[in-house]
Amino acid sequence: METFFLHGQEQEVIALTERIQIPSGTRLPEDWQGQRVIHWGTSHDDVPNVPCLQPVKAIRLAQNRRKREETLALHGIKTVSSHAAKTHGKADVQTFIRKYKVAVFHLQTLLVYEKKMTHLLTEQSLQQQRQLQGTAAYAEVQPSQMSFHVRRASREAVKAIYALGLDYGLVTIGITRAGHTLVLDVEPVPRLNNRLIQLFAQAIDLYDQSLEKELGRQEHAMLGCDPEFLLVNPQGKVVFADRFLTRDGAVGCDAIVLSGHRVILPLAELRPQPAVEPLQLMRNLRVTMGLAARKISDASLAWLAGGMPVRGYPLGGHLHFSRCWLNSHLLRALDTYLALPLILIEDLSTCDRRPRYGFLGDYRKKSHGGFEYRTLPSWIATPELTEGVFTLASLIVNNYWRLPRQPLQEHDVQAAYYRGEKHKLLSIVHSLWRDLEQLRGYELHQNVLDRLKSQLLSMTSWKETVDIRIAWRMTKVEPLVVHT
Repeated sequence: METFFLHGQEQEVIALTERIQIPSGTRLPEDWQGQRVIHWGTSHDDVPNVPCLQPVKAIRLAQNRRKREETLALHGIKTVSSHAAKTHGKADVQTFIRKYKVAVFHLQTLLVYEKKMTHLLTEQSLQQQRQLQGTAAYAEVQPSQMSFHVRRASREAVKAIYALGLDYGLVTIGITRAGHTLVLDVEPVPRLNNRLIQLFAQAIDLYDQSLEKELGRQEHAMLGCDPEFLLVNPQGKVVFADRFLTRDGAVGCDAIVLSGHRVILPLAELRPQPAVEPLQLMRNLRVTMGLAARKISDASLAWLAGGMPVRGYPLGGHLHFSRCWLNSHLLRALDTYLALPLILIEDLSTCDRRPRYGFLGDYRKKSHGGFEYRTLPSWIATPELTEGVFTLASLIVNNYWRLPRQPLQEHDVQAAYYRGEKHKLLSIVHSLWRDLEQLRGYELHQNVLDRLKSQLLSMTSWKETVDIRIAWRMTKVEPLVVHT
């Protein structure tokens, strides 16, 4: 077994330790040879130099309401205070139509309890909710009852746990009459009834089994992508991609959902065949770009990439991973060693997509069994940048156990990321790159990675208003710069 459950003999956790298969105790054995510690409670400190689930530091932060809500606001997660600020205090007189208590463990929703009674959206009502014994006022949501609001509450709960640097907890979610989803409370040391003890025990043992399997993985992960770009005419107006493309296929159009749930299809998307080797994925992407050029028959339209080359049209450079385990350690490594460094070379307008888009740890499971990492902007500004992103992503996913730093657990570093404060991040990226250079496999792609490093440390930004076809040497393209 690779995991140890470290606790302080809290009353609510004794029954849990009796149900789990992994070793547990109040002290880590001196001869322990495992890989991860799961912390429960704050009666002990974090174990130096031992990777973990649920850092004690993160537990203490989540228990401080002011700091918790500041952190959630950075990630674009609505709370009572942030919502009240945006509505000039009117939130105090709104009511909830539903409340949920969502049990989360390691990116998974274990259980949702629902309460349909309304309560005033006030500090007094939140204190009353904290005084509830167990979940007697709530009813368990069955799989057949997974409504839109239940799914949204689950998604926000998982997102809140991750944003706070936690790995499990009980999150209280409120849905207002206006349809806003608010995080009301986060309990990083949740009280457990028999049902939750059963589910947490199963999840802890499954985590240990998955960890052991991943550590023994020999094959390299499969890498794919679906970067987006905009079509813009010489007057700077967006031409919707569905004029040329369908939603399906190797080149397609993608949607933006407007207020009122209205869907438009302005974005073009490249979907090359996945590959294990970054160089092969580059070849596949070039083939797909050629197909796109044949389908988009109006050569006068510029292809713009980046984060938000035209206001109101955020773009993503999603990376797909399969043949590996989706876990919080990998997501945090991608955030730290890929998303954070790219801040140094983003264009000024890229920052405008965050935090609604580009928030840390943004992922989506895929039907093929892998997952999509959605945090990055569209990185196809140049072939050199694209190849650097593919190569760095591949290096990370195949070596992330050896990448220990987590500067994004610090509030000021998170704030610098979301605000695009490059100079505050430069020295951090320099240190992170030293970790990367020590990894097995760096030397195989050293030319590509060193070139990316030079661009990052020089903070030479990509240009979002320049037609990307110029850099990709696509034929019959004039050197067009769009003035948006």
